[in-house]
This record gives sequence, structure tokens and C-alpha cells, in this order.
Amino acid sequence: MKKLIILLFVLALPAMAEAASYNKASMYNQHGLSAEAKKELINLIYSKTTTVEKAKAHYLLGTIAFNENNVRVALKTWKDLVRKYPNSQEATLVKDRIKELSDIVGDIKADTLKNALAQTYLRHGDFWTKNKASRFTIDSSWLPKVEMALKWYDKVIAKFPKTDAARVAYESKLMTLLGWKDRGRNATSYGVRKSLTEYMPQLLETFAAFEKDHPDASSLQAYRYQIAQAYWDNKDWDKTREWLNTVITKAGDADSFYKDAAQRRLEKVVY
Repeated sequence: MKKLIILLFVLALPAMAEAASYNKASMYNQHGLSAEAKKELINLIYSKTTTVEKAKAHYLLGTIAFNENNVRVALKTWKDLVRKYPNSQEATLVKDRIKELSDIVGDIKADTLKNALAQTYLRHGDFWTKNKASRFTIDSSWLPKVEMALKWYDKVIAKFPKTDAARVAYESKLMTLLGWKDRGRNATSYGVRKSLTEYMPQLLETFAAFEKDHPDASSLQAYRYQIAQAYWDNKDWDKTREWLNTVITKAGDADSFYKDAAQRRLEKVVY
């Protein structure tokens, strides 16, 4: 019986090692060691590990390529994932993304060109058009930039609830709603910078949802202060004091950057 247990443990060692390989790749990626992460994932894909692990490896490998702005490689990697492991959870995640990315990239060129003569002809053409655009551009004049941006942030929040991706989407959505102003004499303003009455309700609703879904987010205090500042800019002194006091209350007894700023700003609020 003892020998059987030992034998089963020895047989399980390769699987344990492969599982650790994916974890190691994830750790490399988290710490910015993308080259090491990619190497680890490629080794995992060509190992004898389970299809579950290989699907995860394809997904992360494509994600790293996408984060490095290598969209074509990301697309190819995710297409391989869907082709090889169509029933995997990771394949389900990327199916819609593949179509959307293909639309953005435009599939201008094939991922690989094996015909040397075709490559030569293309290079001849490219020589005379070096300054042509390599990406499509979109004229954004008269388009509702804020609303168009919010649509995509909301898709992330809805499809990937309470994940890091959703947290980033919330933060991007909040910054969009806080608004900005274009440069130039006839500069256009957006978000709260354009209209407090139109965008502040959306900002407050988004912040409340963000706080509920991500109560430990380190950026919460920063956004509370930004909301107070938006009210300050619009001379709503009561709301300014309310949000500054919220910043102070949330900080508790600990000293912090935003608590100190809120306390000093309170001394200068116009009554």
C-alpha cells in the first residue's frame, strides 16, 4: 500500500510542476517580466499538461501581446485558443473580442506571408508610400465622446464584474465624467467640466457603484476629493464641505495625503 501511494505521488509530480509553471508565468507577468512570462507560457503550451492549463496559457499569452500593443499577435494567439479549445472558458471570453479587434485592425495584411515574391511586391509598393497611415483614423468632431467612451467602460463592468478590468473601467469612467477641456481658443469642455447638472448625477451613481464593488480600491479617496473639487469649481459650498468631510471621515485617525488636503481646503471654503 505504501509503495502504491509513493508511485501515485511520483506520477502526479509532472502535473503539479506544470500547474506551478502557469502560476510562475502569472507571477512573472504581474511583476513586469513579460519576456520570462511568455517563455514560460510557450513551454507550457508545448508540454504534456492538461487542456485546461493550455487554454489558460493561450489566453494569458494573447493578453500579454495585446498589452504590448502587438494586436496581430494577440489576435492570432486567441484564434488558436478558440480553434484548439473551443469549449474552454477562455475561448468564451475571447470570441467576441476577436471580432471586435479584427474590425479595429481591419485585417489589412495577413498575419504571415509565406510567398516571397508577394512580399517583394508589397515592399516595392511600401517604398513609395512610407508616409501613409498605418492605422485608421476617425474624425471625432460632433461626436458625443463622453457617451461613446462610457458605453465601452460599461461593457467591461457588466461582462467582467468585480475584476481588475472592471476596477480600471470604473476609474476610467469616473475620470471621463469628471471631464476635461480641449486646448485652443475655441476649446470644448466635457463631462462635469461642461455641465455639473448633466454629469454630476452620473458621476455620483458611478462612484457609489465603484465603492460597492471595489471597497478596498486605493483610489477611492482620490475620487472623493475630485468630487469635492468639482463642487468647489461650481461654487456649491455645501456639497464641497460634505465631500471634504467624507474624505476626512473615511481616513479615520490615520494621516494621509487627501485627509490633509481636505482639512486645509475646508479652511478656505467660501461660506
